Amino acid sequence: MPDEGCAPRVFGTYIDNDLTRNPGWHGSSLNLLFTIHPGDKLPPGPVVYRTTGFNDHYQYFNYATKTLPNGFGVGGQLEHFGLWIDSGFTNGHSNAAATFDSKPLSTHTEFTIDAIEAWLVRPTQRLDSDDEEGVQKSAVESNPEAAAMLEMANKTMYSKQLPLPTADMETN
Repeated sequence: MPDEGCAPRVFGTYIDNDLTRNPGWHGSSLNLLFTIHPGDKLPPGPVVYRTTGFNDHYQYFNYATKTLPNGFGVGGQLEHFGLWIDSGFTNGHSNAAATFDSKPLSTHTEFTIDAIEAWLVRPTQRLDSDDEEGVQKSAVESNPEAAAMLEMANKTMYSKQLPLPTADMETN
């Protein structure tokens, strides 16, 4: 939720491990939370919250269940995450989290998401050799977790509608 008269907040997380569906905590102590203050109440610039060793609640990613939260969370505890994004990618919340000794990242605990960016900051694990049939897998086939996130958000995956490539279609 935007504050009247306040600049929009930018905040997020860095996760060192791949997102894997898991109804429990997993991840790495290299994960972190961050916020970039616009300068309204604090000096402008980034604030980074690193893991404290208090617990191992580094990341949570779950979907399609009725008894556990469905979405993506970092730090804190179930229903009280340091950063939470619901499975529809429309709403979230941020609370203080002992995992990172962090303060709430957003001005209000509950917020509506304006935009999400996702970056891969490590080398891709590209297959240099073709699979058994001489054709590399599509991005959707190679990344089922990412495909599941897109399906949860009701995003169209156009590559599912394309024909699978054949060996004679490869130009490299």
